[in-house]
Amino acid sequence: MKAVILAGGKGTRVRPLTYMLPKPMVPIVERPIMSFLLDLLKRHDFNEVIVTVGYMANTIEDHYKNGADYDMQIAYSLEGKLEEGEIVPVGLGSAGGLKKVQDYSQFFDEPFLVICGDALIDIDFTTAMEFHKKNKATATVICKEVPKDEVYKYGVVVTNENQEVLSFQEKPKVEEAKSNIINTGIYIFDPKVFDYIPEHGEFDIGGELLPLLVEKGEPFYAIAPEFQWVDVGSTKDFYEANIMLVNEEINGVKPSGKEIMPGIWAGINCDIHLNEVELIPPIYFGSSVRLEKGVTVIGPSMIGSGCIIKENATIKESVVLGYTKVSPHAKIDKKIIAGKYIINPLGNSIDIEESDISFLVDDARKEEGVLSEEQKEIMEMIQNISELATNR
Repeated sequence: MKAVILAGGKGTRVRPLTYMLPKPMVPIVERPIMSFLLDLLKRHDFNEVIVTVGYMANTIEDHYKNGADYDMQIAYSLEGKLEEGEIVPVGLGSAGGLKKVQDYSQFFDEPFLVICGDALIDIDFTTAMEFHKKNKATATVICKEVPKDEVYKYGVVVTNENQEVLSFQEKPKVEEAKSNIINTGIYIFDPKVFDYIPEHGEFDIGGELLPLLVEKGEPFYAIAPEFQWVDVGSTKDFYEANIMLVNEEINGVKPSGKEIMPGIWAGINCDIHLNEVELIPPIYFGSSVRLEKGVTVIGPSMIGSGCIIKENATIKESVVLGYTKVSPHAKIDKKIIAGKYIINPLGNSIDIEESDISFLVDDARKEEGVLSEEQKEIMEMIQNISELATNR
């Protein structure tokens, strides 16, 4: 079967993470979001996958190549143009991107699935496809029931008793919502849908194509099966998704590595002496992590591969991406450390280089330099405060 992963967006709400990676490549416990989706597609016999790319397209293409590592075939459709050696995204809209693929090779010759590349899901796609084919639908939208007081965040779908779609409400007020069934951005389409997508210009699935199908009276259904849907649309979502996986709260997924003690997983080649550190599970450590004497890590936390946590540092309920060095006596509490950024899960961030605080958090692969007198004073102050708190 055939599927499309929409992966061309800039992911502005996940910045600064998406300054470094396209959103489908943002890691959840060291694994790109899109890899989880490919696993799910493969389990349900989707073996031909088109990925629409734009922003940082090369990063996605270089990682997944032709799909051989997933025992499937993957191809890419670029929504952009090359200018002075750089790919510049050109938005076509989600439906316009599908039209470009179809115009290129008439690839879609059977019902096909469309999903966004920024969510963790565990839906039974096989059953959904069977429903779509049984009803000879032009389109089926996969929905989810949410509490009534949350409908204002989403596009609401209104159906009749036969599950036929009657109308949509885009982020309605709670008191005006006609339903608590919301659009998850997962669709099944028949190739007939291309009759309703214009040849040129941007065209969106949710805002334009779906209302047009209702207007034209096409067979159009909505189903709301029970499934887990972890949207990773913001830095807060990214933080929570990592914490959920470490907590084993994402269905069917466990942290990788060896469980070195209950609730604590570690990759290979780690330098962790359990009698010299304090570890409160659940915690995930990637490969080649080093914890120096006196380190405390309080879970749920994720410490990426190649990290070095210096003596007497404390990390609490945080997500620390790979190759980060945390200085002695530093305290990281409910933060995301990603490259040169310290990020509050609500979205505020500090550029470590611009703020000249790389002596607190830095790249673990750098050689350790000599601290300035001012930096030494700050480090001593941190150490003194730490010792005072300990003595109390």
